[in-house]
Amino acid sequence: MAIKTRQEYVESLINVKPNVYIAGKKIENLLESPYLKTTLNNMALGYDWANDPQYENLVTNTSPLTCEKVSFWTHIRQNPEELDQLVKAINHFSSKYLCTMCMSMGLGSLWAATWDIDQAKGTEYHQRFKNFYAELQKNDLRFVLGVMDPKGDRTLSPSKQPDPDLFLRVVEKREDGIIVNGAKMHTTSAPVAHYFVASPSRVLGPEDEAYALAFACPTDTKGITYITRPAHGPLENRDYESPIGCKIGFVESLTVFDNVFIPWERVFMCGEWDFTEPFINYFSSYVRLAKGTCVAARTEMVAGVTALAAEYNGIERAAHVRNKITDMIVDAKIGYGCATAAAKLAQIHPSGICFPDILTGNAGLYHTRLKFVQHLGTMQEIAGGIVTTMPTEADFKDSEIGPLVEKYMQGKAGTSAEERYRVMHLIQDMTASRLTGYLMSSAICAGGTPETNLVEVFRSYNLKEKKENAKVLANIKPDPYWKPIE
Repeated sequence: MAIKTRQEYVESLINVKPNVYIAGKKIENLLESPYLKTTLNNMALGYDWANDPQYENLVTNTSPLTCEKVSFWTHIRQNPEELDQLVKAINHFSSKYLCTMCMSMGLGSLWAATWDIDQAKGTEYHQRFKNFYAELQKNDLRFVLGVMDPKGDRTLSPSKQPDPDLFLRVVEKREDGIIVNGAKMHTTSAPVAHYFVASPSRVLGPEDEAYALAFACPTDTKGITYITRPAHGPLENRDYESPIGCKIGFVESLTVFDNVFIPWERVFMCGEWDFTEPFINYFSSYVRLAKGTCVAARTEMVAGVTALAAEYNGIERAAHVRNKITDMIVDAKIGYGCATAAAKLAQIHPSGICFPDILTGNAGLYHTRLKFVQHLGTMQEIAGGIVTTMPTEADFKDSEIGPLVEKYMQGKAGTSAEERYRVMHLIQDMTASRLTGYLMSSAICAGGTPETNLVEVFRSYNLKEKKENAKVLANIKPDPYWKPIE
């Protein structure tokens, strides 16, 4: 079985028992907890898409490992065409559902890194990783990536921290495996995944050998605790309020490892500090492509919601409104265009995996992520102050005062007051709620900050060549192709 259904995914979690705490309470049953309902639904959506014939060319591929059809969350991208497929899928689904679980694509970075280490040191990491990947594909399992460490004092390397557990590390090597201690931050949807995959979060030096670590383990492995922040929406469904938060949401975990045993067959890096730099470069190229596409898609969502609010307010023909919506469209297409170009300019690693162009991907993400936050403010501006002051859902439904709320929620003649009320709650959810914080934080911080984009762009750009061109233009150096006409 290479493609599970939604129901089969849910059933696969019945016997998964991770140690999860949410809001100070231990979660005994994943499938019954109200805190996990939206996260479960989001993960299940991927199974729905993979089983829908209309999306077959977007979210399924034939695996070179199993020769079966697999979902694109467990596929190794082998060429620019498959990267372009990834961009199209993220753009399509994130513009409707906010998230396509695209950060999972970063797992392919370990495919290349393990190959590199094996070639240099004669290890067996790559075959172990291929075996693990084949298991994911054959059983259509979901995984989360644990990349970011708590970090402590950012000016100190892992081995120099006052508390050695502020970066995940190996504390013991045994004949049958390793023991690890520490934690990972920002692990999205971890309690409802099948596997946790850990990797380094930064370039390391020889003194940080214990922290050069990558492995996979079941999410309910003994010794792992998920201290989990609830998703941004309400625990109960609403008719009007929190229209996104009621259906779409992601829990985030501080994942703590307390003397956790990892067998050698699931260890993919252990002490090879000198290969953390290429790994981070591989990971960055995928993450910036995925995140740039995602933010561009969300910008298109903002453009659509803003245009609808303008219509209900009767100002859709105002020149300044049209200009601001056009700016949203332009920025969305710049982000999407850069992602598409990064896929087209990809290079194939000797291991067979394809990596996007890191320069173009970073440039697109840097531009789009900063503009996205600005566009959220513009959306609220066009909707009006009513977004944060309108009567509650209980008032709207009340038999006595509800008709008054509906009367004064009217907008443009010929439009529905109830529909306008719904749109304003949608904008409130996107610009004045806990969801707003998620949208802003994921745009600014997920996959690295804008500063990391600038560093990557400057490092990857061939500025030396452009300086040499300038010397020719200034007649400091001769132009070999310029000749006077005789």
